[in-house]
Amino acid sequence: MEEIKEIIANAKQHMLRDGYHKPMVFAKGTSGKAAVVLEIFGNTAEERAKDMMCVGAMVADRQNVGELELVVLVNEAWMGRNVEVMPSQDPQRIEVLTISSLYTSTREQNVTMFEVVRNPIGQIIDLKQGSLPEGTRAKGMLLTAFQEGYRIVSPVLN
Repeated sequence: MEEIKEIIANAKQHMLRDGYHKPMVFAKGTSGKAAVVLEIFGNTAEERAKDMMCVGAMVADRQNVGELELVVLVNEAWMGRNVEVMPSQDPQRIEVLTISSLYTSTREQNVTMFEVVRNPIGQIIDLKQGSLPEGTRAKGMLLTAFQEGYRIVSPVLN
């Protein structure tokens, strides 16, 4: 839990300072930690899942994490308010910074989210803690795709 608190604090600081946050994956295992900036992150959910699987395999190939315990994804996103349309098409969407985590032993996924508040000239002036819409759970395919890529390369440990 301390790792996630530290990642959240650093992500917020980075976003407020720089005005953006590139997608990043953090992995923690029995032997060490890894952090990877996703320079290429697909435009569709399927492309992003493939990218996450490849990054998981790459991290496992480095053989410095050990048995995978925690995966965290920091990413900017749109959150829609209308479930009828994709968030990017929702005129009432909001810009958010999300920190998603997966504990591999329990498969528990969590999301911490911050609404991005900009001033009239587009600069970020605040990050307001938000929550998922009523009745939704943190369950996505990106973190499990990373875990699957890791498992393919390092099947004995995971």
